[in-house]
Order: sequence, then structure tokens, then C-alpha cells
Amino acid sequence: MLIALFGATGRVGGRFLEYALADGHHLRALVRDASRLAPRPGLEIVRGDVLDAEAVAGVIAGVDAVVSGLGGAGVEDPGEAQSQGMRNIIAGMQRHGVRRVLGVAGGGILDSAHGGLRHDQPTFPAVFKKVSERHKQAWHAMRDSGLDWTMVATGDIVPGERTGVYRRLEDVLPEGARRISVEDVADFLLSTLRDGTHKQKRVGAGY
Repeated sequence: MLIALFGATGRVGGRFLEYALADGHHLRALVRDASRLAPRPGLEIVRGDVLDAEAVAGVIAGVDAVVSGLGGAGVEDPGEAQSQGMRNIIAGMQRHGVRRVLGVAGGGILDSAHGGLRHDQPTFPAVFKKVSERHKQAWHAMRDSGLDWTMVATGDIVPGERTGVYRRLEDVLPEGARRISVEDVADFLLSTLRDGTHKQKRVGAGY
């Protein structure tokens, strides 16, 4: 496949890039600072900003699928890269007739056992509210698009190994699954893209 990748210089995006190239896919990555991404066979590097709708649409033109590893800039000021960035991605996909998109979010966008979203529960940590709100906006952009989207939602994403062994459930976080490795989030994105599973679903993943 030819895959448009956003967030290629981040933790999850960088691992996804590595695994996808090793599997023989070709990637077109939009990055603000091209010096942060080493050129290699199968990778086309495009300089630009995900908040620039035209730049995003140009990267998406002609691809088979889109993967976003975009995250927030920080808990106090997460910025708009994930929320507005996803809106731009969806608009570019609709413009160019691309249907498959996968992204990453925190577990706050998953359903709570008490009704509603985890994000809206009184026990949800206040420090993560701003970031989780951006994640929710990105999910809503996907959900309302009519495209074949998948949003993996997790607890803490920590450095580790690619095991390929983790629990996953649609719409909810597996009980006790409070963390997952960066490497296994990237593994989920690649395996789900390859298998064509979990379309139009949020998926809770973790150990």
C-alpha cells in the first residue's frame, strides 16, 4: 500500500513508519521539520503542517490509506494538531476519494461502565481533560465522516517492546488495561490496516 502518515516524527508514528517500511509498504509523510526524519527507500518526505488543509490534501492524493499518530503538545496546552489536524485529514480524504483512516487517542473517548464516556466521569483525572477533549474532537471528525475509520484508544503509552500480544475490545478499555507499549500501538495500527478489521470502531487496547 501507499500510506499517508501524519505524526511520523512522534513516538507511535515513528515506530509505525519503521514497521510499515519493513513490511514493504510505501509511505508519504508530512512533517514540519524534514531534518527530523532520515530519508530511506520507500519513504517520501513532504514538508508542511497538518494545520494547513491544502498541504494535508496534497499528501493524501493518490494514497490507499491514511494513518495518524498525531498527539497533543502537552497536558496544559495540547494545541490543535490532533483535533483540527484530523478534520483536515478527513476533508482531504473526502476530496480525493480515500476511505481508510486509523488514528490514536487516549482512553477517555471509550465508553464507561457507568454510562457515557470515560472522559465525562467525575473520576477522570482533571489534568488530562484538555488533551482528552482534543482526542474526542478527532474521534468525532472520524465518526461523522462516513469513512472506514478506526481509532485505537489506550491508557499510558510507555516505551517497551513489540510483542503483538495485547488485549483489545471495541468501544471499551479491557479491564485493568492501564498501559501499552509504543511499539504495540504501532503494531495494532499496522495489523489492523492490513487485516481490514474494526472499521468505524473505537478500540480499547492494552495489557
